[in-house]
Amino acid sequence: MKKIRILLVFIAVLFIFFLTNNVFASEETTRLLYQDITINEDGSITIKEAAWLNGEYNGRLRDIDFENTYATTFTGIYSNFAGNTDIYNGTSMKDIKVYDISQENFHSISDIGNVENTYEEVNSASNGKYGVYELTQRSSGTDFKIYCPDDKNKVICIEYTITDAVVVHNDVAELYWNVLGEYFEEDVQDFQVLIHLPGEDSDVRIWSHGPLTGKNQILNSKTLYFEDTNVDSYTPETVRVMFNKELVPLATKKSNVDGRENILRYEQMMADTANSERANAKLELENEASQAVLDLEENPRIYYYNTALELVNQLDEESEQKQNFLDRIEKTKDLVNENWKQNLQYSLESLENDNYAFLTRSRLEDFKEEIEEGFDEEAKEEYLKIYENLEEILKMKEAGLRKGFTIFVIIINSIIGVFAVYKLIKIIDERHKFKGQYYRDFPSEDNPNVIEYLMKRKSTNIGFSATILNLINKKIISYEQIPNSKDITLNLLDEKYTGTSAEAVVLSVLFKIVGNDKKCRIEDLKNYGNETYNARILINKIDEFKKVTKEEVGYKEYFKENGGTIAYIIFAGINYIISLCMAFGVFYGLSDCGLQILEYLVGISVINIIYLMIGSKEKNRTSKGKETYSKWLAHKRFLEDFSKFDEKDLPEITLWEKYLVTATVLGCADKVEKRMKMYITDTSQVDTNLLIYQSINLNLTRELNKSVQTAISNSSSSLSSSSYSSGGGFGGGSSGGGGRRRPEAAVEVVSRII
Repeated sequence: MKKIRILLVFIAVLFIFFLTNNVFASEETTRLLYQDITINEDGSITIKEAAWLNGEYNGRLRDIDFENTYATTFTGIYSNFAGNTDIYNGTSMKDIKVYDISQENFHSISDIGNVENTYEEVNSASNGKYGVYELTQRSSGTDFKIYCPDDKNKVICIEYTITDAVVVHNDVAELYWNVLGEYFEEDVQDFQVLIHLPGEDSDVRIWSHGPLTGKNQILNSKTLYFEDTNVDSYTPETVRVMFNKELVPLATKKSNVDGRENILRYEQMMADTANSERANAKLELENEASQAVLDLEENPRIYYYNTALELVNQLDEESEQKQNFLDRIEKTKDLVNENWKQNLQYSLESLENDNYAFLTRSRLEDFKEEIEEGFDEEAKEEYLKIYENLEEILKMKEAGLRKGFTIFVIIINSIIGVFAVYKLIKIIDERHKFKGQYYRDFPSEDNPNVIEYLMKRKSTNIGFSATILNLINKKIISYEQIPNSKDITLNLLDEKYTGTSAEAVVLSVLFKIVGNDKKCRIEDLKNYGNETYNARILINKIDEFKKVTKEEVGYKEYFKENGGTIAYIIFAGINYIISLCMAFGVFYGLSDCGLQILEYLVGISVINIIYLMIGSKEKNRTSKGKETYSKWLAHKRFLEDFSKFDEKDLPEITLWEKYLVTATVLGCADKVEKRMKMYITDTSQVDTNLLIYQSINLNLTRELNKSVQTAISNSSSSLSSSSYSSGGGFGGGSSGGGGRRRPEAAVEVVSRII
C-alpha cells in the first residue's frame, strides 16, 4: 500500500507539473528571422542574426554548423562548384555574443545591431531565467541555449564570426553560404538577409537557391539583399556571392583554379531549371484557379468564393485568363452574399434554440469566423453586433456553469472529507480499544508470523526471521556458537515436530534446502541465494510462507472477508473520474477556463490522496481483531519503554527470549536488545550460565535477522541479474542529418522550446 500512496502522490505532482509549466510554443512559427552578414578582408564573415518568436516560450535553441561533415573533397572540376565540397566549409566560430532588442524598438533589418541588453554565458540555467545562455561546442559547430521568456517581449539576437568562409579562386572570390538550413524546425514568416562586401565592386553577382518565392537583388556596388516569406520548416535557403578577389587580400583559402566561368555555367543551369519550374508553376496555378472558378459557379458559397478569388489574385497580371476569371467571380457575388447571410441566420437560430442550450465558446467562435468570411461590410457589422450580444449571454452562462460545478465539487468532496474524518476517528479508536498504556503479558498465543499479519495486514521477511526465533524459544531448534567464529549453527532437536504450515516451511528451508543432517549454519543461509537456481527456490519458499500465513490468519477471524483498501481505491477512483468528466464537460469550449480547471483538479487530487492515505490505514479488522491489535500495540509500548523500568519492575529474564521474538515482528527489537544488554552487564543476581545464554541469544537475534534479510536480498539480486536488459536510446534529436544532404556548409537548426 505504501507503493500505491507514493505512486498516487507522484501522479498528482506530475499532473500538476504538466498543467502549470508552459514550455511549449503555442505556434510553430518564427515571426521574423533577419541576418546581417559582413564579409571581412581576411575571408571570414561576421553574422548578426535576429529572431522574433511567436507564441509562448522560455527561450531559443539555435544550432549552427560551419562545416558540412558530409562534403566531398574539392578537386577543381566543374561539378565541385555545386557547393557540395569541403572548400565551402568554414574553419571555426569565434567572437560569440548574445543580446536582445525590445520588440517595440525593432522595425527593420537595419535595427539588428542596436544592442540593448547583453547576455551572460553560464554553465546551466533553468526555465524562467532571463539574460543568460549556454554554449555547447562541437567540432563542426556550436549549439546555443538562450534563456528569454516570451513575457520579456524581446527580439533575441546572436552575433558570431566564421573563419575561412570565403573561397578565393584564381580570378574571383566567392561566398557560398547556407543562410537557412534544411533542419530549421519552424516556419519563418519573414526572412531577410543583408550582405556587405569589404569594398565596392561594380561587377558583383548574387544568386540564391531554395523556394521559387525567394528574391535577391543588388542594392548597390557594396550591398546585396535576399528575402523570402512564409518559408516552410526544413526548407534550405542558400546565397552565393561572386566578387572581386582584391576585396579580400588577407583571405587564405585558395582553390588554385579559375572559378568565374564554372560558377556562371552552374548558376545559369540552375536559373534555367528554376525558370522552367516557375513556368510550370504558373500553368498549374492557372489550372487550379480555373477549377476553383468552376466550383464557385456550381456552388455559390462564401468558401468557394474566397478560395477562387485568392487563387486568381495570385496569377500574374500578364495572365490572359486572370480578368476573365475575375469577371466570372464578380457575377456570382450577389448570390454568394445571399447564401452567406442565409447560412448566418441558420447558425444564429441554432445558437438561440432552447434558450441558448447549445451556445458554447467553440460554436460561438465558429459563428464569428463565418461572419468574417463575408464581404458585405454592412451585413458583417450587423451580425458582429449580434455576436457581441451572444458573447455576453455566454459569459453569464459560463459563470452559472462554473458556480454549479463549484458547488458540486464542494459537496462531493465534503462528503469524502467527512467520510475520511469518520474513518480516521475509527482508526484512532481501534488503536485504543485496550484502554491501558501497557500490556506486560502476551496478548495472544499467536505465532509471530500471525502477529505481524495482524498488525500490518501483510506478511514480510521479518515474520520469517521471527518464526525461526520462536522455534528456538519452543525448543524445537537449538543453536550453538562455532568456536573462534561469529557464525552460529542451528540444530533440529525434534525431527517429528508438527507445527503450523508456516513453521513447516521454515523448517524445510533450514534443514532440507540450506542445511542437512539436522544442521544449518547461519552463514550458509545468508549466502544461499547467491546462485540463480538457489535464489528461485528460496524466493518460492518465502512466497509459500506468506501464503500459508494468510491462510492461518483467516482461521483466527481477525479480519472481515470483504472491504478494505480496495474499496477505498475504487471509491476514490470513481469520484476522481466523475469529477474529471464533469470538469472538462463543463469547461470545454469556455473562455479563460484553464486556471479554474487546474484549481478544481488540484483540490480534487489532494482530497482523494488524503482520503486514500487514511483509507490505507483501515485494515478492516473484526471486533476480535481490533481488540487483539490494540493489546499488541500496548505490548509494543511496554517493550519500547523497557529501558525506563526499574530492575524490580522488569519481567523475569527467562521470558526475555520470547520478548525478543515479539519485539522482532513489532519493530522494536533494537530498543529491547539494548536494554537487555545493559541489564546483563550490570546485574549480579542471575546465574552466570543464564547470562551467557541470554547474551548468545541477543547475538543470535541480530545475526539471524540480518542473515534472513541478506539471503532474501541476495536471491532477489541474483534473479534480477539473470535477466538480460536491452537498452534504449536516451537522447534527443541529432544536430546533424544522415542521408543525402544539401551542399551548403552551415546547417542550422532552431527551436524555441526550452
